[in-house]
Amino acid sequence: MRNPLSALFWLIVLGGVFHYFLTATGVTNQSREDMRKAYVEYVRGETAQTVGERTEAFNKALELYKNLEERYQVEFSDGKLFFNIANSYFQLGEYPWATLYYNRALKLRPRDEKVQHNLKITHEKLGIDPKEERSVFDKLFFFYSNYSFPERMQWFMAFSLVALIFTSTFIWDRKIWMKKVAGATTVLAGVMLLTLGYSHYIAPIEGVIIRSTALYRDAGLQYAKVIDEPVLSGKKVEVLDVLKSGKWLKITTPDGHLGYIPGDAIRII
Repeated sequence: MRNPLSALFWLIVLGGVFHYFLTATGVTNQSREDMRKAYVEYVRGETAQTVGERTEAFNKALELYKNLEERYQVEFSDGKLFFNIANSYFQLGEYPWATLYYNRALKLRPRDEKVQHNLKITHEKLGIDPKEERSVFDKLFFFYSNYSFPERMQWFMAFSLVALIFTSTFIWDRKIWMKKVAGATTVLAGVMLLTLGYSHYIAPIEGVIIRSTALYRDAGLQYAKVIDEPVLSGKKVEVLDVLKSGKWLKITTPDGHLGYIPGDAIRII
């Protein structure tokens, strides 16, 4: 497309359509009512006088939250539902599942100190010392790990719109500062688009071990173990491949061990 203004226009249109389908979570009055009921049950669990009442209330809250997760596209929301599910699992002592949902919440709320704090406490409960190493991409594009995918999509749309406005204005009123603003915002929009593409196509797939499991040399229980110790529940690992229709996954542990684990022992973040 030779006309840069036309290219920018269609870039914004395509980005807008993509953004709509990603963020349209279908929030309804019913979902708000279910959220309210779940919150009431959660508070009831916190104020319960007996273990039985506490367990019953938190299980009810978890059931309501999980129903909401199944019905709505929450992976592109603000992450609050994932946080609530994680808290419910934590209260029930299901720490590996709590770790999974705190990590899911953190992807959508990367700057939320409360999520980070609760995840740290959960790791302590499991006796895990997580090893977090930032990739070269994370270091160069620091905002990639500081802003969620939906937030970066919004930044991309904003920069593209500003670039379009100043490019079209420059055509009629050829002032140098307009050209510079248009150029700068176009570059920023391109950078955001790069991080979105990296997230969607290149970024490593991560998962959380929900059940301690041995690490095998190949996809099958008959194969030898890579290490004597099991991969502990609550550990975050990198998923390299999915085999046998999801029955086995090839992973790399934070310690650098490569091997295979049963698919029912892990959940993707």
